[in-house]
Amino acid sequence: MTQKQPTPTAGPLRVDLRLPFAVCAAEGLLLLGLMLLLVAVAPHLPLVPIGVGILAFYAVTVGVTFGAYARRISRALRAEEAADQLNADIYRMFRSEINIPYAVVNGDGVVRVINAAMQEVLGVHTPVCNIPLSDICPSVRMDHIVSSAENATVEAGVARELPSEENGQKHPIVRLASGRRYRVESYVLRRRADHYYFLVFRDETEYLDFLDRTNRNHVVLAYIVLDNLQELTQFVRANYRATANVIEETLSDWVAGMNGMIREYDRDKYLAMFSEEMLDECVRDNFSILNRIMNIRVGDNTFPVSVSMGIADIDGTMREREAAANAALDMALQRGGNQVAMQRRGKSGLTYFGGTHKTLETNTSITSRVSAHLLEKQLASAGNVLIMSHANPDFDAIGSAVGAYRLCSSILAAQGRASTPVHIVTNKDCDTFRICAAHLATLPEYDRVFVDKAAAQQLVTTRTALVITDVSNPQIFEAPALAGSIPAVDGVSAIAVIDHHRLEGELPFTPFLHYIETTKSSASEIVAEILQQSDYADTLHKEEANLLLGGIMLDTHNFTRSAGAQTFEVTYYLYGRNAHTATAREFFNESMRELQVAGDFDAHAHIYADVFAITWLSADHAPSPEDRIAASKAADKLLGLRNVEASFAMAVVSGGIAVSARSKGRINVQLIMEKLDGGGHFDMAGAQIAGDIAEAYHLLCAAIDEYKLQFPEQFDAGE
Repeated sequence: MTQKQPTPTAGPLRVDLRLPFAVCAAEGLLLLGLMLLLVAVAPHLPLVPIGVGILAFYAVTVGVTFGAYARRISRALRAEEAADQLNADIYRMFRSEINIPYAVVNGDGVVRVINAAMQEVLGVHTPVCNIPLSDICPSVRMDHIVSSAENATVEAGVARELPSEENGQKHPIVRLASGRRYRVESYVLRRRADHYYFLVFRDETEYLDFLDRTNRNHVVLAYIVLDNLQELTQFVRANYRATANVIEETLSDWVAGMNGMIREYDRDKYLAMFSEEMLDECVRDNFSILNRIMNIRVGDNTFPVSVSMGIADIDGTMREREAAANAALDMALQRGGNQVAMQRRGKSGLTYFGGTHKTLETNTSITSRVSAHLLEKQLASAGNVLIMSHANPDFDAIGSAVGAYRLCSSILAAQGRASTPVHIVTNKDCDTFRICAAHLATLPEYDRVFVDKAAAQQLVTTRTALVITDVSNPQIFEAPALAGSIPAVDGVSAIAVIDHHRLEGELPFTPFLHYIETTKSSASEIVAEILQQSDYADTLHKEEANLLLGGIMLDTHNFTRSAGAQTFEVTYYLYGRNAHTATAREFFNESMRELQVAGDFDAHAHIYADVFAITWLSADHAPSPEDRIAASKAADKLLGLRNVEASFAMAVVSGGIAVSARSKGRINVQLIMEKLDGGGHFDMAGAQIAGDIAEAYHLLCAAIDEYKLQFPEQFDAGE
């Protein structure tokens, strides 16, 4: 408990006569006692003359005592009068001469008194006024001043500073009529029942102007890379260097227009620096440089060139900014490229711009070989391996997990550690798993491979390695707690992430292998390519190859969407391992219930905003774990409608409404799903919304409308 401090007195000097009265009383009692002693001891003495003498002595001493005290009081009163006069002179000088504006405000928020400096600021000619405080400085709220005064213990005539905090500052900053900015210091005055508030305005204009100039000139660091120009020029008759020079000249003109600098530090990679003031201009025009680059065409090809940027506008050293810009660039590339990822001061997370056009598939054979090597190195010290995909697994999730199992098992066998256990963590109650498990039944080793998330958690040790496929969003991991249980060495966890979806945010761990390639059709394609480029390409069994092929066929809609040259190259490899599309297509045979669910989706399909198709399951439909997959199939089917560019299907699931989104490649459904706290990649995404179908429908329409407002050029071109 805080001890209450004594409060100094105020006002004229108070005369305290207790001390002289006490001295005289003590002396009187002493003399009286002496007289009584004489009467008792020597009654024969002349007591009357003695008593008169004692009384005379007492009277003289009393007079001397009070005289001396009166003289002291007189000197003190003269000193106080001089001090009062000096204080009055200082007050008059402060009020009229000291150039610090102040105002006295009453409890109703009305300014009652101002000094000469404040008169000059406000342009008035009297120290007495009745102006509402809100007319002078609206940002200084009276309720804040009053609430702060409740915590202050102030007696009459004594001011104590109020703990004023506004906009993260101890004292608010206001701009007065003069145009200058002032820091407002608040004090409370309490005199009897009246409360007044003393506001001191300290001119901070020069200091704040200096801070503004410093902030405007704060150095922003940007990494810029060309997206797939090398791959693009392989397919057209065009000079790579000439095209790169055109792009470099465009980037140089853009940076020069911001009074910045740009240097190429590697092939198709640039480092740029410019001011924060210029960055604000880029944000206001939504980084139009992205569209300017996309207007550059290679030869007679209609596929646009694009760039990706990682920008760091943070406090700290240049080394820290460089690291932040590099991390932001990684995020931009992992989300599909053709966009800007920016980290700004005072904001958590990254802000994204662009990403409205799909980029060209990259040649990732080197990355696949490197990934296989990193996996070999990590498994050399692993005590066991767990493989996990997303909840409610589809054929791509299970197919990629099975492919990862074959790769890890082959690596361990080559290292002479074939007995090291490898398990796949999945939901064994879903129909997709039962279909896949039945197909793998001819391989005895799979009798012990699949485990549920509860059993997987018991298998985690300090030497466990985890491989995550077809998912990078921790919220939809099959076992979200599993990743947090994997140990880390020097900040790097024994976790590999292999995915084709756009990364929605920073992972809560640092994986040793981070292979996210959004230009790939599926996670099964990535895993199959790693196998193909490794030393273990011949270890893949026919049944496993069929599951990988099924995953590719699912996400490419039977090779009609997102299938690039390398997709067919990987398919050729799987065919070489005895896979066949006829076998894989049998995985997708529908039951009678699935046929009825598809009919329910068809019955609700309608067109929204000319190019969007939306559908949902009936409210009386009994929810099933398979409805997510049914929704994805329904969204795929809607893309076949004439003039439809993107489609959405909704179904009731545990915890809300699942939304499955698909695109033909002109509209980025991942950006639309992000507005609903979902994600995915350019032409295939999803989200889960709280509420019922009607609420989810309105939120989805609002997200579509917001996307249309954000990128009107996509829809103007199509009209």
